[in-house]
Amino acid sequence: MMSFWPSRWCSAASAAPAKAESRQDAGVLTVDLLVQQQNFRLQLNEQIPLQGVTALFGRSGCGKTTLLRAIAGLDHHPTARIHFAEQPWQTADTFMPVHQRRIGMVFQESSLLPHLNVQQNLLFGYQRRVSRLQVQLQPANVIDLLELDPLLTQAPGQLSGGQRQRVALGRALLSQPQLLLLDEPLASLDQQSRQEILPFLQKVARELNMPMLLVSHQLEDVVKLADHLLLLQDGRVISRGPLAQQLLQPEFAACGAMSVLTAVYQGCQHFMLQLTVGGQLLQVPAPVSSPTANGSYRLRILARDVALSLKPLAGSSVTNQLAVTIIAIQAAAHPAEVLVQLEVAGQPLQALLTRQSAQRLALTPGQALYAQIKAVALD
Repeated sequence: MMSFWPSRWCSAASAAPAKAESRQDAGVLTVDLLVQQQNFRLQLNEQIPLQGVTALFGRSGCGKTTLLRAIAGLDHHPTARIHFAEQPWQTADTFMPVHQRRIGMVFQESSLLPHLNVQQNLLFGYQRRVSRLQVQLQPANVIDLLELDPLLTQAPGQLSGGQRQRVALGRALLSQPQLLLLDEPLASLDQQSRQEILPFLQKVARELNMPMLLVSHQLEDVVKLADHLLLLQDGRVISRGPLAQQLLQPEFAACGAMSVLTAVYQGCQHFMLQLTVGGQLLQVPAPVSSPTANGSYRLRILARDVALSLKPLAGSSVTNQLAVTIIAIQAAAHPAEVLVQLEVAGQPLQALLTRQSAQRLALTPGQALYAQIKAVALD
């Protein structure tokens, strides 16, 4: 499957225009942490970029939420050292409490106050901050950004799961945070509610240019939202870097190997988006529920939906064919298959083939050939 969303506007079944430029002087979040809890040990020393969305990814119990709670100041680990850019949040001599760290938090459950309506819940965090801080996000801006106006007079019990999380996100934003922490914000939602809230998370990341840390063990959510990824396993970070490169890690093969490509909008003809990757054309059905837009689009391509051929195919139903080069061939999760690491215009692409097919084509690193993207679906 190849699913796509423009980087600027995105919904579950539509495309989205590109993210605003990140600040070049945003700095890093430095975390030096050792946590020992009975049979569990979390140890890391990381510098996390304070721009875009960084996902903390790994299986349940690997330490993601423990790390997030330490960053927030919800848990005090005496030996930890945490700096937000040049601001010390925790050192050997100091500990800044959570209410002083300028953090907005969204958890699995929205935790809205049931006796207050949506507008009152939104203003709850705002009123506590506005007297002490320079206000950058006004209630009207957040209500417009998250399309909350029709919900303002409703009680939390009248809202869907996705709507409640949207209100919780708005409340977090109105606390005027420097950093937004998202701890499995989609985990308790059904599929319809997940698809409802995802576009708004993407919209916040893009339009507010606010650094975000996302905890998730759902690779699909990570791929839709993240720019960077930290892969945790058994209390350690085993890999880190830009999302597209991290998806090449063998640990993701069991989750469903996939790739992320950036493509450039060229036009729309006969309800098909015309996109290019390094000058090579890709055609994708245009979303019917939202307008197309100039700019860059992000494509998600499942490795199992990429076929390889030594020559371009003629007379085929496969519309999209890209000239690629083999970078490496590695074992896949199933012993009968291999993952072929490819490069197209400097971007990584993966194909999942049977060993028999790879041997029949005599595939070797450095070889030039063609990738056919067999199935296209909007996400």
